[in-house]
Amino acid sequence: MHKKTPSSQSFTDVLKFAAGYWIRQPSKLILILCILLLAALLETYLPTALASFLNAIQQNNNRNLILITLFIFLGIYFVQALLFTVAYLIYNVFETHIFKSLVDDVFAHVYRLPENYFSNTFTGSIVSRINRARQKIEVFEDQIIVRIFPTAIIIIGSLIFLAIQFPLLAIILLTYLIIFIIVSAFVVFNISGPAQGIYARGQDYFSAHLADNISGVFPTKSYAQEPYEISRFLDVTENLRAKNLHAYRLGNFAGVIQRILLTGMLAILMGGGTWYFFHGMASVENMAYLAFAYTIMQSYIRDVGENIKNLLTSSYDLHGVMDLLDEQPEVDQHLQLPDLHITRGEIIFDHIEFTYPEKITPIFNNFSVKIRAGERIALVGHSGSGKTTFIRLLQCLYPIQQGDITIDGQNIQQGSRQSLRRAMSLVPQDPILFHRSLRENIAYAKPDASDTEIRNAAKKAHIEDFILSLPLQYETLVGERGVKLSGGERQRIAIARAILADRPILILDEATSSLDSESESAIQHALHELTQDRTSIMIAHRLSTILDADRILVFDAGKIVEEGTHAELVKLENGIYANLFKLQSGGFIAE
Repeated sequence: MHKKTPSSQSFTDVLKFAAGYWIRQPSKLILILCILLLAALLETYLPTALASFLNAIQQNNNRNLILITLFIFLGIYFVQALLFTVAYLIYNVFETHIFKSLVDDVFAHVYRLPENYFSNTFTGSIVSRINRARQKIEVFEDQIIVRIFPTAIIIIGSLIFLAIQFPLLAIILLTYLIIFIIVSAFVVFNISGPAQGIYARGQDYFSAHLADNISGVFPTKSYAQEPYEISRFLDVTENLRAKNLHAYRLGNFAGVIQRILLTGMLAILMGGGTWYFFHGMASVENMAYLAFAYTIMQSYIRDVGENIKNLLTSSYDLHGVMDLLDEQPEVDQHLQLPDLHITRGEIIFDHIEFTYPEKITPIFNNFSVKIRAGERIALVGHSGSGKTTFIRLLQCLYPIQQGDITIDGQNIQQGSRQSLRRAMSLVPQDPILFHRSLRENIAYAKPDASDTEIRNAAKKAHIEDFILSLPLQYETLVGERGVKLSGGERQRIAIARAILADRPILILDEATSSLDSESESAIQHALHELTQDRTSIMIAHRLSTILDADRILVFDAGKIVEEGTHAELVKLENGIYANLFKLQSGGFIAE
């Protein structure tokens, strides 16, 4: 797992990131801002309209004027409420497009990340980042577009109308509001906000730990380690609770400061209005204007601290997905690599040097080998000898430091990864199936396959009898990672998938290791047919499965130390393969 370090993203970075999604819908954004601007200006004018109505009543000499001013007041109130409603309806469409775009972008980016990233990162942590981003991108834009923007218009408009009637009071209130915003921002950005950031990272760790524990529930039960895992989990939840409580306390502290400052604003407005009244410069309707103006302003200003807190909190929650999007993909997405055209399957490793990221000792050093098109190759050797690395490099899952790997004369590093991997079928030692139907899992590499093709592949993999014995047959869901199936059943589904894919290069990574002897014997014929007329690479610990390989490559410490047919290799005196075969007697390689 990656070492947890605070994100380097700043608030400005988050704002630019979010704005990049806003401007994808420029017409909606402009329309929303214009409607909110008009609605806020009308709401700002409400105290003045009320004062005009009260003034008309006080004069009590013109009923028409009273009715007109009442109609104006009610009309403005209705129109501004209607405009806000329309703006929110448009905004709902606007924000749902944004979170969809964000999640789509992140999901596509995850598939472009290199193998090394997933080897060092909890899956639960990735899922947590995406989920929180999906929720918090909406909160972030809510605060700016439909909270802070109208609030700024209300405050500016109110100060302008106030300055027309009470210039000195408007100057004092402006000064106070500046202090109010500075203090609120300081408290949030320096006290409560950082605590929210710590809590956000704690949520990522919690989700990662939870996913890791649940996915490992079977070995936990097998070794009776439930008390140990529960104890560890209690420590994780206690740590998260403490961070959450700390964030709540500092958030409440910010709220107290804000309420005190709001009380001061009310004292300035009403106290200043009273001073004007005592000096004969204000009427009763002017006092009503001030009271109503305060009611409107405080309903917005009251939430300034909360808005800033939510804005900062959501920005911290977006750090995780921004860091994820900053991870370097296998291939620069702006780099349009040409498709590889692989039909024959001739493979050449030419003076390869490779060291895994974060490792010092190279796996391969000046490594070279040629596999002819259509050749059936077996890779043999103890664990760590380089067999799996050979396959990973062939799939271009890791970049090599020196040398070239070519297939049909084309450098795979210079071609698109999609076209490379579309030319290969893989049956891994521990197949991972999707929580989908058996039909979908078999047809995964060829989604448009007909029912007849799917059934033929299942028959060749000796899995159809099992499938037909199930109540839902091919529509049976296999469970997460295929957990409802046995290891042998999963392997046969993976073999059926490879048979159906029918690609020029076939990779069998101990493809029959989970099968019993009877099943293995039955399927060996199908595998033999499958490997004919295509380049086949078989990693084997059970040497009895590779006796008919065209060539066996024996790996040791990243080098090919022996090669030849089974008949040739068993004749080598003190040869690695010969000794392994003697020790094995038809079983597995002794580690």
